[in-house]
Amino acid sequence: MVSLDATQVLALLEHLPIALYVMQDGLLQWCNDKFLRLCECPLEQALGQNFVRFIAPEDREFVVDRYRRRVAGEAVPEHYEFSAMGLQTGKRTPIHMSVHVTQIAGVRYSIGVVVDLTVQASVAAALAAAGTVERSNPTPVLRVAPGVLVVPLVGHYHAARVQSLKQSVLAAIAEQRAHALILDVTGLVDADERVADYLGRTAAAARLLGAQCLLAGISPALAQLLVTSSAALAQLATAATLEDALARVRRPG
Repeated sequence: MVSLDATQVLALLEHLPIALYVMQDGLLQWCNDKFLRLCECPLEQALGQNFVRFIAPEDREFVVDRYRRRVAGEAVPEHYEFSAMGLQTGKRTPIHMSVHVTQIAGVRYSIGVVVDLTVQASVAAALAAAGTVERSNPTPVLRVAPGVLVVPLVGHYHAARVQSLKQSVLAAIAEQRAHALILDVTGLVDADERVADYLGRTAAAARLLGAQCLLAGISPALAQLLVTSSAALAQLATAATLEDALARVRRPG
């Protein structure tokens, strides 16, 4: 077991992707680089400053009231949101702050964790955009020959997307009376056990509808995942490429 001294611990805290601070009697005693960037000031200027200076004026009364009530021993929420203010530009940044009060050697300190909500909003927007792209570009079910369907899986798949794929595939098999289904996983990226399980269920349901199912373009990493996580997929016939799979498709009987 590796033990860390105080200097090493502080160095680790400096590089965390969230803002941290320690306050005593309303004055800033320590903070990491993320907090300094949020407040737009160097460390030597920040230390010893009244914490109120880093709060947008319109939110100061609310935050100070929470602080005073907490110090007085009242049960107030430890998590709340307001706007921080940069000292250089006056830029407002919406933040979520979690505060914990503790005593060390009889001295009371407030320890805060600050999350920049604009970063969270950017991540949420990116995820929402990715979801929109997936919904607007559903996986196609291609009829390449009478009774033969090919499903090219490209990119990242999560459980909801695979569930939608399963419904589309089974509907196409029933509608076109397909006797062969080829799942082309050449372009599949970072599949996990849940995705493998859903694909296995899709293949099993396809067989119940009378369609022979083949897996094409499987990579070594995906092969290992399927063997360990999905018995249904592990039992499927496989082909190195889509062309090989098409050559192997035969009408039953």
